[in-house]
Amino acid sequence: MSTTDAVRPHDRHRTAPEPALRPAAEPGSGVEISIWSRLFFDGKALVLRSRGFFGERRERRYPLSGPQGIRRAVLVFPDAETAARERGAGEVWLLDASGRPVARLLPYQWIPAGAPWLNFEEAVRRSGIAALFKACGIPVERTTQDRADAPRVPWWQKLTLLLSPGPALPLWYQALRIALGGVWFLAFTVLFFSEASLPRLMLLAAGTAFLAPVARLTVRRVTALRNRSAARLDPAPLVEISPCPGPPEEDGTVATRRFVSRAVLRVFPGELSVVDPYGADVRRALSGPAGAVAVVRMTGPDGEPVGVELRYASGVRAPIGAWAGWFAGPGGEAAWGRFRRAVPLPCEERKVSAVALTPSLTRGPGAAFPGPRAKEARQDALFTRSIGTLHSTMFMMFSSSFSFWWAPVVRIESPAAARGSALLGLAGLLLQFAPWCWHHLRSRSYFERPVSGEDRSLRPRSRPRPARSCTSPTTRKARTR
Repeated sequence: MSTTDAVRPHDRHRTAPEPALRPAAEPGSGVEISIWSRLFFDGKALVLRSRGFFGERRERRYPLSGPQGIRRAVLVFPDAETAARERGAGEVWLLDASGRPVARLLPYQWIPAGAPWLNFEEAVRRSGIAALFKACGIPVERTTQDRADAPRVPWWQKLTLLLSPGPALPLWYQALRIALGGVWFLAFTVLFFSEASLPRLMLLAAGTAFLAPVARLTVRRVTALRNRSAARLDPAPLVEISPCPGPPEEDGTVATRRFVSRAVLRVFPGELSVVDPYGADVRRALSGPAGAVAVVRMTGPDGEPVGVELRYASGVRAPIGAWAGWFAGPGGEAAWGRFRRAVPLPCEERKVSAVALTPSLTRGPGAAFPGPRAKEARQDALFTRSIGTLHSTMFMMFSSSFSFWWAPVVRIESPAAARGSALLGLAGLLLQFAPWCWHHLRSRSYFERPVSGEDRSLRPRSRPRPARSCTSPTTRKARTR
C-alpha cells in the first residue's frame, strides 16, 4: 500500500539521500525527469518521486513495516530467448509479508545511461537497486519468469504497480493525441466510404487534424517552462564547466557550436550533471554506496590527456567526455582545475594503449561530445517524439492534407464548411512544417557549424602544455617531505 501527494517546487528540497536511483536521461521533456525523479529510502519508507498524469511532480511512499509493508524483493530473470529478443528484459518485484505484490521495478528505467546493452543482473547492480535494498534491509530472492514462484498479476495491475520515473512525454498529451487520432479516423472512414458529403463531419475531421499539431506545440512550450522550473529545484552548483575545445583532432572531429553552447558539466553536492549537446542531463552519484569512487584522467601512449571518466568500486567506468572537447583549448587548464577542486573524489591517471585509443573510449553512454555527423546531430536534436514515433508525424501530415484535399467534395452543399476545412488543413500543415523548417535552418546555418574564431582561438595544432596532474593529497604530502 502506498500514499501519494503532489509536491510543489518550493515545498520540499529536491536532494535525496543516498543511495538513490536516478532515471535514464532523455532530452526535451525528459530533462525535468532527470532533475526531479528519484527512488530512495528516507529511513522509514521507500519514496518515489515521479511525474504524474498531468505532469505534476508527486511523491509516493511505500512503507517497510506493517501488514502491507514491503518485506522482500524478488529478482525475476528472463529466459535466454526473451533476453536475446527484448532489451532490458527482467523485472524486480517487491512483496509484502503475505507474498502479495506491492510494487514493481524495471531496472533499465533507473540507469542514467547505457541501459539497453546490459543484462538483467548487471542492470540491477548498476542502477543501484542492489545497494538500495541493502540500505533498506530488504532481503532479495531470485527466480525466473517461467517458474511457478514468479509473481503473476494482470497486465493492468502491472502498470499500476510500476515504480517508474515518469513518461518522457506527459500522459495527458499522449492520451489527447490518441483521442484526436481516434475521432479523426472514425470521421475519415465515414467520409471516405459514404456517398454523402456530410459537411459537419468534415469540419469535425478538419478540427481534430488541426488540434494535433496545436497540442504538440503546446507540449513543447509547456516542457520548456517546466524544465526551467525544475532547474530551480537544484541547489547552487559548486562549479559549472563549459567546453573549452582545442583545435580539430587528427581524426577530423571538431567541436560544433551546438556542443559549445549547449553541453555543460555541473558539480552539485554529491552529484555530477553531464548535459550533452541535445539537452539530456545524465546524473551520476558522487557519494554513497552506489556512487563513483574516483575521477580518472586518461592519457594516451604519448602521455597527453585524451579523456575523463568516473570509476566505480565495481570496476565499471563511465566516460564524461574527450579531453580535446572539454579542456584542450584556451581556458581548459583553469576549467580542469575548478572541476577537480569541486569533485569530492580522488583523481587518478590511467594509461590507455594505442589499441584501446578509439573514439568509443570517450563517446560511451552518458558522455557529452559533439555529433560526428551534422545529419545525425539534427536528428538527435529534434523534440521528443510520441509513442507513434515517425508514424505519428506522417499521420498528422496526412490528416491535415486530407482536410485540404476533401474540401471540394463538400463545397456544393456547404461552401462555408469547405472553406473552413481547407483553412484548417492549411493551418495544420503550416504548424507542422514551420517548426521543422526553423529547426533545419538553425542547424545548417549555425548549430552544426564548427566553432569560429569568436568562440575559440584557432591556432596551428601543437603539443599542448601539460595539464595539472592528478595527485592525491597523500601523494602531495609525500612529495613535500
